[in-house]
Amino acid sequence: MEDKRITLDEAAHLSYLMPKDISFSKNGEFPMAVLSDGTKHERIWLHRVFPYELTDEFISVQTKDAEEIGIIRSLCDFDESTVSILRDELDRKYFIPKIKKILTLRERRGFSYWKVETDIGEFELSLQDTYRSITRVGSDRAFITDISGNRCEIESLSALDRKSRKKLEIYL
Repeated sequence: MEDKRITLDEAAHLSYLMPKDISFSKNGEFPMAVLSDGTKHERIWLHRVFPYELTDEFISVQTKDAEEIGIIRSLCDFDESTVSILRDELDRKYFIPKIKKILTLRERRGFSYWKVETDIGEFELSLQDTYRSITRVGSDRAFITDISGNRCEIESLSALDRKSRKKLEIYL
């Protein structure tokens, strides 16, 4: 009897990209790609795939029509100038201010209103259903999404000052 098992990569039809397969450059402010067969994509999109903690690994490269070209296993497989292009695009797409301190947190009629200090300055958030707007990642990290879709990150809950933790602890 013939063994018909296939690998997970084969089942998912994953195509991993290496420098021999694809080259990246800038098209104005945005990245573009040229495949080894000469196919040119004037605008590509980058998406981090699971696990999200690996920010420089497993990056999906997609066309403007959301068709996947392939996955970059690790940015370190590419040269420094390519990594710079790809990181700039990932930083632009995944820009998330980091909360350093909660200045005020008030509740009113089912909403909570936050004024926070972030790595880019003060920021205000309005949350509806505060409990569902806070997503814990691991035991010490959290993301907060406000009613406008803005997202902020608390990189370390334990690193917050005592007053900030006190304001936040009822929601965690």
